[in-house]
Amino acid sequence: MRFIFSSALMLLFFCSFGQRSKITFSANEKNQLSALEDTLSFFAYSIVNDSLPEDRFYATRELIVTLVKTLKIKNSFYYPFSKLQSVSLQYPPDSSFRMFTWQLAVSPSEYRYYGALQKKSDSLILFPLIDRSFTISQPDVASLSPENWMGCLVYGIQQFGVGDSATYLAFGYDANDGKTRKKWIDPIRFVRNKPVFGAPLFPPNPKDSSATIPLRFILSYSAESTIKLNYDAELGLIVFDHLAPLVLKAGQPEEMVPDGSYEAFKILPNKLEYIEMLTVTSTDEESIRQKPILGREGKDLFGKSSLEKKKKGNN
Repeated sequence: MRFIFSSALMLLFFCSFGQRSKITFSANEKNQLSALEDTLSFFAYSIVNDSLPEDRFYATRELIVTLVKTLKIKNSFYYPFSKLQSVSLQYPPDSSFRMFTWQLAVSPSEYRYYGALQKKSDSLILFPLIDRSFTISQPDVASLSPENWMGCLVYGIQQFGVGDSATYLAFGYDANDGKTRKKWIDPIRFVRNKPVFGAPLFPPNPKDSSATIPLRFILSYSAESTIKLNYDAELGLIVFDHLAPLVLKAGQPEEMVPDGSYEAFKILPNKLEYIEMLTVTSTDEESIRQKPILGREGKDLFGKSSLEKKKKGNN
């Protein structure tokens, strides 16, 4: 099933090259784009909310087909898709490209991610993002391509540098196995106009002098917790929760949870500088508090609240 969907995604996306784009839309283009956006919204909602796995797979396939059809329309890069919920659409500050990403629940303990990176161009330049995370044994040191992507829901993109030398930092969320979740920073560079994921921007482990320089930053934490990992414009830093082990019962594996303190990265010209302990005021605390992904405050990515989960668990 993974191979079928990955192959279909690559075939459909690569067949979409060569379209022209302009900033303005004709009345016919606006109507067509709006109608297709409604269709995309329906399938995106079904992927998140339908209770039957086969229906979620069907909606995923139809979303891919419809998205490609939509992006073939000239000027598509400038269409905002403001009605499209459940699919994360993120731009870097320079708006040189954008990323569509979404999540499919294969089962309560298995998740797959789908996406596309569309570059801003007179002709359509579109890269399918194929989730191969289940085959990547050392994700923190792997240099990856769009065809070999660490699948995630991208919820923000920051950058440093401009033009051809620019590096972008994609902030991603992975529901992982349902018991633990992951968030990470995945650097993106463009080499010969093609995205490459991963770059040696992060400092090595200070406690291990022989450690390999990581190409991405990964936090793994308990699914019962919520953590912060994002760029904070007010502080001018990438802020994240410090995680500490929590042992619930003897014999059970420890879980990583936030302990109320924060760490940070400062963006320098060619690297990220680690700040071990971030001193915050009460005003800063409110600023860096975690905001919900896709606007689902109090709910998970499938629209279920923690209260609903507790009720279900007590039945």
